[in-house]
Amino acid sequence: MTHLNLAESLSILPLPDTLQHEVRYLFTDVDDTLTWQGKLPSQTLLALEQLAAAGIQVVPVTGACAGWCDCMVRTWPVTAVIGENGAFWMQKNAQGQIETHYRLAEPQRTRQYQQLREIQQQLLQRFPFARATADQAYRETDIALDIRQQHHNTPDEVEQLRQALEAAGLHARISSIHINAWRGDYDKASTALAWLEAQGEPTEHWLSKTAFIGDSANDAAMFDQFTLTFGVANIRHCLATLATQPKYITQQEGGFGFNEVAQRLLK
Repeated sequence: MTHLNLAESLSILPLPDTLQHEVRYLFTDVDDTLTWQGKLPSQTLLALEQLAAAGIQVVPVTGACAGWCDCMVRTWPVTAVIGENGAFWMQKNAQGQIETHYRLAEPQRTRQYQQLREIQQQLLQRFPFARATADQAYRETDIALDIRQQHHNTPDEVEQLRQALEAAGLHARISSIHINAWRGDYDKASTALAWLEAQGEPTEHWLSKTAFIGDSANDAAMFDQFTLTFGVANIRHCLATLATQPKYITQQEGGFGFNEVAQRLLK
């Protein structure tokens, strides 16, 4: 495992042995935060089960597609899943059925998605190195370009794609594997707050009991919004791009770093 050189960012603290916080809600990124090298480590799954048993509600907040989010909320020990960079959250109701709460109502959502797909096709024709993600067919609100999952782009190519998406009037966020782009007045953080409010308590009552852990520039809004924040060790490659950096950094990468945070919270 790679260790972060703390001299890279003197404002970030190493993870202490014990955290003096009563955390009730733990928001977490998925790719390269819960997973590592494309897989969910067994230690991470066990940590999710332990957190649930301890009464800590885990909510993945991800750029992943609706189809993948549906799988997570059905099969993982999590309370809800916020997907496609805040476009919706999925949660089981009292009868065990999955309910999806969208930030944009119909027919605006469908109309915008059709426009986004047209923009995506134009970019794929304009840039020979651009590739749509393999899960695009399972998305409902955004478009995504594969930059480090099955295809690998150079930093210059990634920046060209980001600029082209923003020039088209879209929000564009770079994760560890994709560029996600959408239209709408929402992001990961605003939907996390909306989800907290939907639990029946004012958001301000729960911010002191809420934590977030992430790994990339795509998590910037969450680092800005919450005060108890963690970065897994592999976040070091994008620290310079974050206006607000995580408060703590783990020793290990991806899901192994998530497990470090979970064990501190369980103490």
